[in-house]
Amino acid sequence: MARSLPPFSLVPLIAALVVSVGFTTSLALWWERPDGVPEIRDGAMLVLDREALAQVDLEKVHTELVPNWVVAVGGVKQLHWDRLSREAGRDKNLGALLDRMALLMDADPVLNAMELLALVRAWNDYLEKGGHPWRLAGEVVVGEGGGTWRLKSYRVLMEDGRVTVGERTFGASVRRRVDATSLVDGWMGHVHSHEEGVVILLDRVTSFALDRVWPMLDPVLDGELDALQQTFAPAVRAEVAEVLSPEALTALRNTAEDRMWLIRAAASVHSRHRCGSQFLISRVPWNGMSPRDQATLQQYAAGKDDHPCPDVTQAEALVFMTRSHHLRREPGVREALGRLVAWVASAVAVHEARHAADVAEVGDGQLPCLGCPDDTTRVAVLEGSAYVASFAHAGSAAVSLFQACGLDPEVVPDRAAIVRFVADSLYPGGCDAAPPDDLVQRAQVLERRMFSRTAPIELGGFPASLPVSSEYLSP
Repeated sequence: MARSLPPFSLVPLIAALVVSVGFTTSLALWWERPDGVPEIRDGAMLVLDREALAQVDLEKVHTELVPNWVVAVGGVKQLHWDRLSREAGRDKNLGALLDRMALLMDADPVLNAMELLALVRAWNDYLEKGGHPWRLAGEVVVGEGGGTWRLKSYRVLMEDGRVTVGERTFGASVRRRVDATSLVDGWMGHVHSHEEGVVILLDRVTSFALDRVWPMLDPVLDGELDALQQTFAPAVRAEVAEVLSPEALTALRNTAEDRMWLIRAAASVHSRHRCGSQFLISRVPWNGMSPRDQATLQQYAAGKDDHPCPDVTQAEALVFMTRSHHLRREPGVREALGRLVAWVASAVAVHEARHAADVAEVGDGQLPCLGCPDDTTRVAVLEGSAYVASFAHAGSAAVSLFQACGLDPEVVPDRAAIVRFVADSLYPGGCDAAPPDDLVQRAQVLERRMFSRTAPIELGGFPASLPVSSEYLSP
């Protein structure tokens, strides 16, 4: 399997339900022996073996061998398992974790979901203790044929960050996807436990920053944006102007139209899935399509405009070519995007920090929510707490509200409903109206009313810039 997806590929569309369970089990815990050697207990005792771990090609394991095993079917799956087991098994502890994972996966991934997820936690703890920047995330995908165990691979880019909520401090890390599977991360960040701390998923953050925020930065485009973008654009632009230098803001304003038309062209290509085309542009690079990719797109578009369901039209290929050319000629775009992505990541970190504090406080219990609708679920209350805290955070309140108001009620009904309730409680019109200038102060008042607290959230150790995700780098 290639380590990075090509910019377009013929990929069948498959709908699936993804179940990701939080780590509330004690199957994977670290202990300290009297001699200071860390151990993992997960049925058996695992003692860190630095010498054996150094013999494993962990990059190959996470970027190639694990993904190949996960997506393979039939007889070839055993071949990929043998390769993975042989390489990871150079460290008997990693080998033992994989053996147990394979056994549970073959038996019933749905019934064994909690232990499978605990094994992933043990894997990650082991690599963290060993000082290696590779991590896994596990999911059980439930489809018509039953449950399927899926793994996603990450490289840790930053793990010494911290978030402080009142008097509580939690660790924070930024991770980048390194596998080339089609599994999509559902969120821009997560908290599985307050001990693990806040995890920011760079690829999703970058996608939101580039595809949703960047086109909003040029006022000339207000008539071209969707309704939600137009509503929030002035407030978001005001926040961005406080973060980016004038030069960086100019670079992004000058190229916002390029980005908008590039992603619209990709959406136009994807819209023909309804008529049978399976042509997929898996990503739109941050700096447009490379000359090689443009040539391939033109080849697919050549002479096909009269086809009832073309892969790529001549007009779409022209958009990719001209907009990419203009974007690449603008200086300072990559540096400006790095700061934009870091700013969006900090907003996500605020949201997740509140989650960490709430989980530390109530565990699996119910967080009190005064005035919440009677049918509000536990998860919705936790999301409401995190969102209202992010709306109360100066410097990123408007972009946090913009992201929240964009939640799809058909995909995440509980979360979308609590966001609407919170937004309507903040100011007249809620998500359908532009946020007021005193949004932060209103959110602080609402936080005290709903949750009987308002704790300042501070970020430490976060970089002012993050690398534009590899998903957006031209091959």
